[in-house]
Amino acid sequence: MCSLFPTSIIAAGLIAALVPAPFLVEAPRAEPARVIINGLPTAQSTVAAQQQSEFQAMLLKYAARCALRSDQSLDGPPDAGGHVDKLPGMLGLAPEWRDGTCDRSCQEKVSSCLIALINRTGKHVQLSLLSTAPSLAATLSPNEDDLGFPHQEGAFFGNVFSGEAYACRGRDVEKAAQVKRFCALEPASCTGLAEFADAGRCEDACEMRCTRLSDGSERCAATSCKDPQGRRWSSPITTYLRNRIEAGNADQLDGTRAAKNEAFEPSAKLSAARFERVDFGRGGGNVRTFTAHLAAHRAGARIEVWLEDGKRLGVLDVKRTGDAEQDETVSIDARGVSGTHSVLLKLFDATKIGRISTIEFR
Repeated sequence: MCSLFPTSIIAAGLIAALVPAPFLVEAPRAEPARVIINGLPTAQSTVAAQQQSEFQAMLLKYAARCALRSDQSLDGPPDAGGHVDKLPGMLGLAPEWRDGTCDRSCQEKVSSCLIALINRTGKHVQLSLLSTAPSLAATLSPNEDDLGFPHQEGAFFGNVFSGEAYACRGRDVEKAAQVKRFCALEPASCTGLAEFADAGRCEDACEMRCTRLSDGSERCAATSCKDPQGRRWSSPITTYLRNRIEAGNADQLDGTRAAKNEAFEPSAKLSAARFERVDFGRGGGNVRTFTAHLAAHRAGARIEVWLEDGKRLGVLDVKRTGDAEQDETVSIDARGVSGTHSVLLKLFDATKIGRISTIEFR
């Protein structure tokens, strides 16, 4: 295992100690049902004892989100000053864990959620968690809230209590790299709770059930999945991605600074942001627009969109939005462009822009 954590910490030793009893209860919280911010990093990004402790604290936070209902919480680890944060529940996949018991079914439900949220980059990414497994469908069944998340990344299952994690590749797994998600696309690159094993294509590994949404699209989520040894797992979670890219998750930022919620703020008149492995689809010419979701204090800034080969796709002349963020869109010339490419955004008079939250190619 390529990990800086000892096995006893990354497997049963840490997981078994994650949720101490008794749980503390707080008022219900208004949370979206299945859209969650992932960002749980793999352990290979941890290089020191302090970071190891931070990883454990983050793992505890995500375990609470996965297992507990929104009216439940647990105490986080105390900080240097002795302050203890409440870690709220969200999805309620195994609320019985509040009593300190978690049988194999409970373990698999919590594990599928944690495995789905692991990301080798540690980047925060919006995604939708779905399942048609009988044990999870009440919480994770597809519905109209999923319209903004059309791309099936993959399905995740296993039992991190025993060090098992599996990922299969969904039909749109190539979208994952552009939003900095890799554990379905490249399972061998992910570790931490357990080494990820590649379960192949989801259409081969899993039984799927599909739900048609109001726009005519379908969301197909796994009911059960088989691992490479042929064992069947009954609580898989299927992830769906949006096409929008969190702007602050750029691979390189120049003349800008990262901001809250994975945005970036230009700090120099001439700025740039590079995004690797942006997906332009198959066939060429399918992408026709570039959209930036931004707030601009003044009009007059310009965003030029370039490919790595020096081809300029288009120019967005930014309009004033005030403090409010909104989409600004421009037509681009991406004829003949397909597959994944490195994209460079060149920003001129960039300090007129207060913040860019997301970008999108459609």
